[in-house]
Amino acid sequence: MKLTEYIENERIEDVITDVIDKIHYEGPIDSQDFEKLSYIKKFHPQVFSKYEGKLMHLIGLFYKTTEPLSLIEEVYSIFADTIQEETGHRFTPVQASAFRKIVDKKYFSFSAPTSSGKSYLFRELILNTESDIIIVVPSRALISEYLFRVKDLLKGDNSVLILQFIENVNRSKTNRRIYIITPERGEDLFSIIRDLNISLFLFDEAQISEERIRGMRFDSFVRRVDKLLPEAKKVFSHPFVQNPQAQLLKHGFLVNSDFARYDQNSVGKIYLSEKNKEFKYFSPFIEEMPREQINVDYEIVEEILKANGTLLVYISKSKIYDSSYVIDFSKYITLCPKIELKEAVEIINELREFIGASERKGEKHSYMIDMMERGIVVHHGSMPLYARLLIEKFVNKGYAKICFATSTLAQGINMPFDVVWINNFRFQGGDENKKNLDLKNLIGRAGRSTQKLNSYDYGYVVIESRNVELFCERMKHTTSLTEMSLLDSNIDDIPEDLKDISEAIQNDSFDNELHLTKSQVERLSNSEISASIEFILDNFLINNIPITGKAYYNLSDDQRNEVKNAFKLIYISHLRKRTLTRGEASVLSVSIPILLWKIQGKSFKEIVSLRHAFLTNKDEQRAIHSRLRKNEITPEEASKLRDEIQIRYSTVATPLPDSNASTVGLFPRNTSISDFDYDILVYDTYDYLDKVISLSLSDPLSAAFQIYYNKSNDVRALTLSNYIKYGTNDELEIWLLRYGFGFDEIEWLKVHIASIDENEIKFYESINELPELKYELIERYL
Repeated sequence: MKLTEYIENERIEDVITDVIDKIHYEGPIDSQDFEKLSYIKKFHPQVFSKYEGKLMHLIGLFYKTTEPLSLIEEVYSIFADTIQEETGHRFTPVQASAFRKIVDKKYFSFSAPTSSGKSYLFRELILNTESDIIIVVPSRALISEYLFRVKDLLKGDNSVLILQFIENVNRSKTNRRIYIITPERGEDLFSIIRDLNISLFLFDEAQISEERIRGMRFDSFVRRVDKLLPEAKKVFSHPFVQNPQAQLLKHGFLVNSDFARYDQNSVGKIYLSEKNKEFKYFSPFIEEMPREQINVDYEIVEEILKANGTLLVYISKSKIYDSSYVIDFSKYITLCPKIELKEAVEIINELREFIGASERKGEKHSYMIDMMERGIVVHHGSMPLYARLLIEKFVNKGYAKICFATSTLAQGINMPFDVVWINNFRFQGGDENKKNLDLKNLIGRAGRSTQKLNSYDYGYVVIESRNVELFCERMKHTTSLTEMSLLDSNIDDIPEDLKDISEAIQNDSFDNELHLTKSQVERLSNSEISASIEFILDNFLINNIPITGKAYYNLSDDQRNEVKNAFKLIYISHLRKRTLTRGEASVLSVSIPILLWKIQGKSFKEIVSLRHAFLTNKDEQRAIHSRLRKNEITPEEASKLRDEIQIRYSTVATPLPDSNASTVGLFPRNTSISDFDYDILVYDTYDYLDKVISLSLSDPLSAAFQIYYNKSNDVRALTLSNYIKYGTNDELEIWLLRYGFGFDEIEWLKVHIASIDENEIKFYESINELPELKYELIERYL
């Protein structure tokens, strides 16, 4: 059948009844049927409306149905009532099937398309499980979303501890715990696993098992928790995977287990090719060549935006960084007026405050905030997690008109849009399976199911014309998981930088206390680094407090080089290799003052501001202003002198170790400070704090000082170990960090704490005078 037959067919009712009959007999499993329905609703809305209520019954979207008007609808309505009687929920058939298997079996692995209702299913599991739950997700971006949703779901129930890391705190007030973690955080569980009462592990987006290193860590975690807690349920979920049983086979979970592949659709898609902002309809399901494409006789994306619709554009990170997306999509950006709604403005102001951006155009001007004020957001992996959380809140509240995003949106984050535009077709990873899966995950964001009764939902997917055939090829291909764990494979071809972690995962040889492999701990223990540690303790701590970042910069070049070399020697000592490449050394050099600011408890915006002052040579700027005030130079001369100041060189953040780390600067050399991009500094600072300091440096450096303390009893070493690990040596602050508060919150919260320990936080009466937003952050501990 051709597309024209959906659009111009006079006997369109025959097409509708044929599709409805097919759905009744085979189920809603054919994506092409849903494409047909989408075209019919778009071009024949009056005819389609006669069948829409019936269609909702047959698709199984019982939460969107009204009273049945035909015999077949009555049958499906009885089916819906039966599901509710059996499960206690108004589930769809997919949700009901998965729910029963989770209840009946110890192991269950399933695959389902986006919009299958998995979020609602997990919501009900979280609400109804009476003991502890561990939710494992692939990214910290997904942790943020889960954290927001679970806290909102259990708002008012202060007996549930919800944390994004493993800590057994608030014991006297906690009946159960929900931990939302990545596989890397899973190591922290094993030291307290016997103190918990875990009955359910939810492994969401479990296809992470296919990644080389992270997949090994994921599989290792799965096997270890099953060995220690064999009676706890383990549930694995995936999108668009052909063989979800692979998760069970690779771990030998063959008894009391089940799996299911749910192909049921609930939302339709209309596909558009685009060239020079002109659009054509096409179908990836019709293979007849040349591929039929029908001109769209109006600017469809523009009309959707004008009708209060939303647009997601998948673009490369480089386009966000160089702002070229603003030019490429200026036509749509100009359609977005400034937002005046109070709650939206509050979210924007909260983000501005968090990153330390100026309110008016100035040296800390943020284009990201400018865009957000018009309902346009950006979303990528180098945005601070709290910023991403605010942006996701902004989108899910309905304030965003356009979102420009990178692959972070493909990682299961629940942000729906009317139109998904694939501008960047370079999906990460060399594996075609992963590229196909990421593509399907991304287009699944188009046309999420609404709550509107008797309403069939569909969205649009825009593919640039040069990529249409590649897109159609990828849509045809299925994605399968390997049935053998990477733990059981040969790791000889693993890069040298990753061999320690690979061997430790395979051999289960981790030091849970120091968060390193046992071979790395052994190297640190046997290395000749005492002189370097003593040099840092003598020069880095004054009265048991680390020197300031400014004091560090005020050291002579020789002194700074000595400090850098001392840290470098300590860091290298835990590695297999004995030297760092030029790129690695450059990243380490930039990270030291940022580490200093972190261990002084500086907030994120303070660290960004301090870096900004250094990179823009604030002292030289002040000297120019001083000369201007003294009338030594004219305003024109002052402006010229300021424009001649160049941005200092700073290497782009890269996780360590990485023998391929480059020395590329954050800004091109000889760039004037007048061309400084504050948003790029925000992103790079987060990458340094997250990818370099938290994930690369913190554990080996903290461990080195802990090992030295164990040998020497030098309390200064323990102090510095705490500063590196927690960012503070203050016992109250460490406890508040363990309760899930950040330094930005600790800053105003400390004065309200009467006492704190593993059992509870006792507050002063002054908390009752806190503003509503701050009070909401602590009320779960009251």
